[in-house]
Amino acid sequence: MTSPPASTPLPLLGDAPSLPLPPSLVSWVEQLPSEIQSIIDVVAEDGGGIWIVGGAVRDAFISPELEVKDVDFAVSIPPERMLHLFPDAIPTGIDYGTLTIRGEQGGFYEATTLRTEAEYTDGRRPEVVHFGTSLLGDLERRDFTFNAMAVDVRRKILHDPFNGLRDLEQEVVKAVGQAYQRLSEDGLRILRAYRFLDRGSAGVWRFDPELADALNQHRSMLEGVTNERIWMEWKKILAGSNAPQVIERMARDEVLDRFLPGQWRGQNHRMFAQRHGLCQDITPLERFALLLAENDSIEVANTLKQLKLSNKERVHIQQIHSRFGSVPDNTLAGLRVFRSVLQERAASHLRLEIVLRESGLNTPRLDQSDPTQLADLLQQLEGLPPLTAGDTSLVDGHWIMQRTGLGKGIVLGRLKLWLHRLQIERNLGNVEAVESVLCSLNWQHENHEGWPKVEF
Repeated sequence: MTSPPASTPLPLLGDAPSLPLPPSLVSWVEQLPSEIQSIIDVVAEDGGGIWIVGGAVRDAFISPELEVKDVDFAVSIPPERMLHLFPDAIPTGIDYGTLTIRGEQGGFYEATTLRTEAEYTDGRRPEVVHFGTSLLGDLERRDFTFNAMAVDVRRKILHDPFNGLRDLEQEVVKAVGQAYQRLSEDGLRILRAYRFLDRGSAGVWRFDPELADALNQHRSMLEGVTNERIWMEWKKILAGSNAPQVIERMARDEVLDRFLPGQWRGQNHRMFAQRHGLCQDITPLERFALLLAENDSIEVANTLKQLKLSNKERVHIQQIHSRFGSVPDNTLAGLRVFRSVLQERAASHLRLEIVLRESGLNTPRLDQSDPTQLADLLQQLEGLPPLTAGDTSLVDGHWIMQRTGLGKGIVLGRLKLWLHRLQIERNLGNVEAVESVLCSLNWQHENHEGWPKVEF
């Protein structure tokens, strides 16, 4: 083990069992930003202990070639003293001992005082948090073994009292201590367990038998978790590289039944859709919308409301869901309007339409378009040149009023929308072309309620 220079302060030594850092973690530690070293210096000079903990240690071992961005610390110094040492820190969770330290180079690092917690009374969060100085005591309250490791940067040692390193090597998700006890402390750990099955390029891991049994027997503990916290964790699962496999496992274990409408075991069509090759790069919100494709709009709206999605997220998913089963006209004009309305989502919509049909999903408005035809439409769309004048209307209401004599009102607004649609359909490039089209319309003698809009 390489010893630090004599002038470098050594932080307090942790009381948990330790071993030399594996070579991959030694390389990672040696490449840490200098601002992290500066934070360690401040704590060490004050006589405290400081360790890198949690996801950073886990992820650095799994993928040492990738930059680990979120580095969190555990410290032996009380939060009030930490605020004195780092006066510009942000007290992000001061009641739980957590503050966010600003690095000299612009980085942000969470530091949490070592904790021992009172009994959990509601399966959500501890009623009372007590701060301590025992690293072992702090690690033994964590959820899974590979999240209960700590790195002493100065001594280049790994504190691993629960053999998290071994479980990482064996690709196993295992609880710290008794699995049932860990789940009973916070029901959200059920979803966290499934999220940790997805290890990105390392594939999908497996549950330790004791944890798998505890998950199956005690999934009802999710009912004690707030919907906001469920959505935060569920969104991370949807964003995973191996989300389809994890979602399928959750359906088989009847975990999805706890927060999504219906019964999910045996939903083969939905699971096939999730695994479809065209879904490899879809967004988490698109994946969620696809999962709910066979639900009606009321069920979808209620589900999103109950899970406390943001208004923007709810609207986005509902827009995707409302368009399932609809495809654009197989004409140049139709494709132009379709692209203008959906913008960057146009190609994704066609891909999802192919997935719906090839998966055998029954959406409320599914038309009879063949997947091969949709693939041709997608190819046409991807080769469609940009509009000469862009998507914005070339003329405004004032221009139309001058040429038609119309006053402000519904008719004027609808005529503007009609002209805008024609501009897109015909790829008109200037105001003169729009004026020529206006002169050809029999707008004075038609019912404005039937005039086309820019919509899909």
